Amino acid sequence: MPVISRILVPIDFSERCLGMVPYVRAIAERYKAEVVLLHVVNPVYTIPATGISGPVLMPLPKWMSEDKMKQLEGYANTELRGISVRRFVYEGDPESQIAAFAQAERVELIVMPTHGYGVLRRYLIGSVTAKVLHDVMCPVLTGVHMEYEAPSAHVRISNVVCALDLNPRSRETLAWASKLAADFAAKLHVIHVVPSLSPALYVAFSSSLQQEIEERAREDIRKLQIELAADSVSIFIQEGDIARQVCSFTHSIGAELLIIGRGAQDDKIANAYAIIRQAPCPVFSV
Repeated sequence: MPVISRILVPIDFSERCLGMVPYVRAIAERYKAEVVLLHVVNPVYTIPATGISGPVLMPLPKWMSEDKMKQLEGYANTELRGISVRRFVYEGDPESQIAAFAQAERVELIVMPTHGYGVLRRYLIGSVTAKVLHDVMCPVLTGVHMEYEAPSAHVRISNVVCALDLNPRSRETLAWASKLAADFAAKLHVIHVVPSLSPALYVAFSSSLQQEIEERAREDIRKLQIELAADSVSIFIQEGDIARQVCSFTHSIGAELLIIGRGAQDDKIANAYAIIRQAPCPVFSV
């Protein structure tokens, strides 16, 4: 069964990071998990005056490391009161340091916001988040344009959506969704999006082929549901653009959490990125 005993939260001291803290707290409280706050200071390079050699890495001044650690020690103290928290300041490439830390510390969940404001929200994830999503093996909880509300803000997860593409990793995705929904006493809604038939195929086969594809998908989901003993699951099959339909459905039922599989194949992770960019709530990607 999926477990969450250690949560890694990369911190850049932005409002977006603080906006994710209520979700960190809710999950940490539910699973009695340890929270690790990690701030990574980008390395500083200098160009030698001679210009003959390449850039030279400058050691991080001790005062800067101490200053960042002091800042991190005071970060989200009120919001995470009562939670077991460790804090670290590292130097280096953020993406590499986050991935290496997650592997070394056996982190089960990484929580981080994504970039994107206004119309750019649909197109930007942020290079660090995108690299982490691609490189790490554990689930990642992301949120687009998360707004900081108040230290006492409480997250209630009552509706969970699980988007399945019915690839070999769908079993793991549904297992996580079923566990999270059960542990938070939330309703679980499973959605599978069937790409629309091309006009030529639709004319040739009318709607019968589309109906057959949808029924086969529904049966595959039921088999997974029985195999995992996932009770009280509502199944929805829709047609059209995957990201648009998943996010529209998630918004329509007012879900507080969307669970997806991100996979390693280019087309799968591209769909995951599109969903993460447009989702109306935080996305838990497996």
